Amino acid sequence: MSHLTWLTDTTFDAYNQTFVLAGPDGTTAYPASVADILTLNTLCISQSIIFGVQVGVTGLLAVILMLMTKRDKRQSAVFLLNAASLLAIFIRNVLACIALNSLFYNFYNWELHYYPVSAALTRAMDINATAEVLGIIINALIYSSLVLQIRIVCCTLTHTAKIGIVVVSAIVGFTALTIRFALAVLNIEYNIFGIDSTTAQQFQLLGHVAKANNVITVVAIAFFSAIFVVKLAFAIHLRRKLNMKQFGPMQIIFVMGCQTMFVPLIFAVVSYYTILGIQINSLVPTVVAIFLPLSGMWASAQTANEKLVRSESRFHRAVPVGATDLSSAKAYGSTKTSDTADTLIDDDLDEDDNTTTTTYHHGSGRSRTAAMRSEDTPRGGVEMGMVEGPQRLKTGAVVVDRTYSVRSD
Repeated sequence: MSHLTWLTDTTFDAYNQTFVLAGPDGTTAYPASVADILTLNTLCISQSIIFGVQVGVTGLLAVILMLMTKRDKRQSAVFLLNAASLLAIFIRNVLACIALNSLFYNFYNWELHYYPVSAALTRAMDINATAEVLGIIINALIYSSLVLQIRIVCCTLTHTAKIGIVVVSAIVGFTALTIRFALAVLNIEYNIFGIDSTTAQQFQLLGHVAKANNVITVVAIAFFSAIFVVKLAFAIHLRRKLNMKQFGPMQIIFVMGCQTMFVPLIFAVVSYYTILGIQINSLVPTVVAIFLPLSGMWASAQTANEKLVRSESRFHRAVPVGATDLSSAKAYGSTKTSDTADTLIDDDLDEDDNTTTTTYHHGSGRSRTAAMRSEDTPRGGVEMGMVEGPQRLKTGAVVVDRTYSVRSD
């Protein structure tokens, strides 16, 4: 084909030129513009990228989570909630990708706002409505996981403080979930099943509720993450006092907690400055659902290199091997991982002499080891006897401070 040479006019905007489409009756002329084609093209490409990334990330992380989580940890409520949220996000985004090939994204129907009753329209409505319902389920799973983990985080606080924080957390989560539910109902009624009859007022109401949902979602996530970060900051400060300065699992979760708070905030803010319908805000719950189990797996992987550090102060309570946040006698006297609140560490077993060291009751000075050796002698008071010397730790043993425990690995 021969090369064409065009004369240019700097006052002419080629992308704003109009062309005529014939209406459904075949005679009525309807003006359309090149800019409309580019807008729909941008929406489709952007949404396909965003949904595709979420499909890949959540699918891969779900597989890794199942492979790396121990069998006894798979029964925990936190693990089940995190795994279910990843699965729901995966399914929702697959449906969203399928919906991109539906009647809703056909340029002719989109431009003329013409959606005749047909099998294609019914299929498009069903797919989009299912994806919207899954959005409610995803938020319910995430907020339930966050409230449950807040309860675990606050288990060392006083009963009144713990109940107060958990109740406030539940109210915040329920409020955010209620607004998300209202948004889903309006979207299904106006924008999916009522797509051919939506008025300007209804569409405006839908936009206001969507903005309110974005705001309350950011506030809720920031609230939950702030509790995680504050509690972890105090725990890390205590570890410093105990001369435990290594980069351990709590520091890891601290970093992930900050990310869980700030990264979703970034996506939520960016969504206000993008074309309506880009779906960047759909990344907010996905990022939270990804970081929750990811922080636990990262911390779990690091515990293999953890070493127990003795406090240099005789007045500090030594870090117990196998201690847990739980205050019950069962928690202090049990060596089963299922009896503790911790999901990041293994049982502490010395394979050389088959001696299992468990925790002490506070100030009891009694050892529950099967055999006593000279290095087991308490130093600096009876409470110091709960620390094994570094020479007793086997290579790669998992020995970690359990004064803080949250999130499933």
